[in-house]
Amino acid sequence: MFVLRGVVVTMADDGRVHEDGAVYVGDDGLIAAVTPADPVPAGFDNAPRAKTTGLIYPGLIDLHNHLLYNSLPLWTEPSRLEPWDSHEQWGDADTYGSQISAPARLLGASAGRALLRYVETRTIVGGTTSVQGNPRGATPPDGELVRNIDSEKFGTKEDFIRVRTLVAHDLAELEPYVTALGQRKGLIFHVSEGTDPKLSSEFKLIKDAHLLAPQFIGIHGTALGTTAMGQLAAKKATLVWSPFSNLWLYGATADVATAKDKTVRLCLGSDWAPSGTKNVLWELKVADLWNKAQPAPVFTDEELCRMVTANPGDALGAIWPHPVGRIVKGAVADLAVMSRRHSDEYRNLVLATERNVQLVVVGGRPTYGTTELMSRTGSPATARVRVGRRSCRIDLGDPAVSWDSVLAELETVRADPVKAAKRVRRTLDSFGSDNFDQPGAPFVLLPDLPARDPDGSVAGPSSPPVPVDIPPLQRLAPDRAWFDAVDRNPFHGGLLSGLRDYAQ
Repeated sequence: MFVLRGVVVTMADDGRVHEDGAVYVGDDGLIAAVTPADPVPAGFDNAPRAKTTGLIYPGLIDLHNHLLYNSLPLWTEPSRLEPWDSHEQWGDADTYGSQISAPARLLGASAGRALLRYVETRTIVGGTTSVQGNPRGATPPDGELVRNIDSEKFGTKEDFIRVRTLVAHDLAELEPYVTALGQRKGLIFHVSEGTDPKLSSEFKLIKDAHLLAPQFIGIHGTALGTTAMGQLAAKKATLVWSPFSNLWLYGATADVATAKDKTVRLCLGSDWAPSGTKNVLWELKVADLWNKAQPAPVFTDEELCRMVTANPGDALGAIWPHPVGRIVKGAVADLAVMSRRHSDEYRNLVLATERNVQLVVVGGRPTYGTTELMSRTGSPATARVRVGRRSCRIDLGDPAVSWDSVLAELETVRADPVKAAKRVRRTLDSFGSDNFDQPGAPFVLLPDLPARDPDGSVAGPSSPPVPVDIPPLQRLAPDRAWFDAVDRNPFHGGLLSGLRDYAQ
């Protein structure tokens, strides 16, 4: 329980901004009141109070990611001289196994808890409080840093969402999802990713299975045309836009101008490290670059900001028991405080980078932020993490765990992948490849994308990982090396090179 004061950007439907407001965060992890709109609630007389000079936003929501791979660098296939046409192509690339699939599998199986803390930290330092793309595997024994959309249960035994990353090829494969939809479950599907017009058949199969509904969340949709956008809108379904990854791999992105014209609910997702941004705060900047590159801007700054707050909040509101994505009474207390960089509150969020993130609150728990704000909100977090030139505090879920120990565990695997792979194989021999939920089993992360070994052979999701060189761990925030890597890929036509300017 605490009170956070400052400029409150509610992202409510009326666009209300409280220049001198306060957010009252209850012990139940929900927002008890937002003043001056609501009366001051009882019981907060002795609650910690924190005054910030920044702006208080809803925590950002990343509606598309694959967390297992987020310690890896940006990837390009050296032999590929032109953009890919389809998501079915790059998984067969010569270097996919050695540079993406195998390193991620080895880290996830041999140092799963450290890897999850690393990739979630990379997410939260950008102001993200909810992220889609939970790596398959056991639930961490000491909790997660951010709200994981795939597995969030809100203290119940309810499984709210079904996720499918692989494309279905016939209606029979979709029958379990038809059943789930009838039970009011949410559906998150990759669909029509690429530029080949034939990919529209993936969307047609989903439509023919009658899966389009307010609970349906489609990822990418880069091959979808006007008719499909209209069908998404008619069913009040959602489309997740990942412009960096689309431009990086395919040299094109979804027809979001038509999507807006058809009133499709649009959200943003940062995808994964090999072809995505560091976090959804940077994906917001990619959307801004794309928007400015159009003959006339398609979106206002407020509309862009809603793609990482209110819009995904509405998509999840059809599934979850509590509102999210807005700062209103009764909503989940997921908050992000950003320092002032621009006079307009929406432009301020578009321009914000990791150095502007002052505090991140997840479910009422101050999880990351400056030492001052973490202390004033009553956080017991003692771990310190350096992001660029800043040193901040983070609650890693266990007071005995430090950020240095997280990095050290991952570096141990990097230093001797042969030893790590042997250790994992012994574990598999003891517990079996699919029994990691039994007592005493180690915590592992398993891939949610096609798995290949360095020789190109197909590996099962829970196959023993093989020894492979693991790239150096990437910095949490973009640095010169990352921007230089962006510049070297010709597929985006230079548009993504504009990201460097936001870091100035």
